[in-house]
Amino acid sequence: MNSFDAPATARRLHQVRPRDVADLTVTAAYPCISVLMPTDPGPRMTSPDAERLHGLVEDVDRQLREHGVPARARLMRKLASRVQQVAGQPTDRAVAIYVSLAVSRTFWLSMPVTARAVVEHTFATRPLVTTLHRTPPHVLLLLHPTCAHLYQGADGGLRLVWSRDSFQGPSPVRVPQQGHGDVEEAVADLVDGFLRAVDHLLGRYRAEHPSPLVLGGSPHVVDRFSALSRNLNRLAGRIPPARVETGLDLARASSEVVEHYLRSRREEALSQLRNALASRPGDVASGMAACWQAVHRRAPAMLLVEQDFISPGRPEDYAVPAPGPRPRSVAPVVHDLVDDLMELVIMRGGQLALVDNGDLAARGRVASLSRPSDAAGGPGPRIPPG
Repeated sequence: MNSFDAPATARRLHQVRPRDVADLTVTAAYPCISVLMPTDPGPRMTSPDAERLHGLVEDVDRQLREHGVPARARLMRKLASRVQQVAGQPTDRAVAIYVSLAVSRTFWLSMPVTARAVVEHTFATRPLVTTLHRTPPHVLLLLHPTCAHLYQGADGGLRLVWSRDSFQGPSPVRVPQQGHGDVEEAVADLVDGFLRAVDHLLGRYRAEHPSPLVLGGSPHVVDRFSALSRNLNRLAGRIPPARVETGLDLARASSEVVEHYLRSRREEALSQLRNALASRPGDVASGMAACWQAVHRRAPAMLLVEQDFISPGRPEDYAVPAPGPRPRSVAPVVHDLVDDLMELVIMRGGQLALVDNGDLAARGRVASLSRPSDAAGGPGPRIPPG
């Protein structure tokens, strides 16, 4: 293990990534089984937690029997395999298990959840979305005159991804001779070449792992890198030089930078909402009913939701009524229609913003912004982690 790894990082074998939420959304098909349970962090699942998990599995079996699901036995075998796997693993603050005929996934979460067993047409992904927004993965690039290190950060831990040494170039580093050109210029070219190579590696990694970026290291090297880099999108901030002395300093400081970045993103989302209300109020919907219809009728740009807002019900509760008599509904009650709304926004390429409780009190705790172009479709599933 790298010296900058936090102990917790080694045990999180199934961390949440933005693409995971999108994958669970697009692969949903009845029956989708979601088992969510808080756990006590430790080297192994405790006996009380194991018993509680067993109870949730029994609840899933009961629901499948009541609904007469033909593939019940196969689904229960897949679920039992997942449960057996997590029971022997180190635990975090919660576990989320998702099973269907096409899916079998497990995630350890750094935030507690409400224990429940859900069998519906879609997966209960709200805990994953919340985890991504509150403690998103990020990357830390540590720069020094002769070396660079890239770390993947998540939940307070850092894992080394790659290192680059300034002596790794195709040609050996040679000391410029006096009288053979400007020595300072030669040194600057050497440093720039090294930093461009680092930037190229950074761009390749972030293309596959999009997440906020934190910079740290020698101030003059960080300044120079910032001036020439082409991969500073979603820059969360910089770590003060005094905070890079130990691995623990780095882990804490990078997490603090990302937390500050998330607060600014919340303010940015609320600012976008206020601006839209002032300049194009027709593109704003407030409350569950209006947002539900707006997201179905128009291309969503952003959905803002208070973090603890839950709206139990059925999809047809907010559907646009068709002409003629309304058929009697036989659909089961959905645990949380906010989950369905968030998943639809992801599917249609919109952004999600979880804001503090009370931020949207005047707007029914949820608001949506439609794209001004009102395009019929979106660019595909997308959920920015921060």
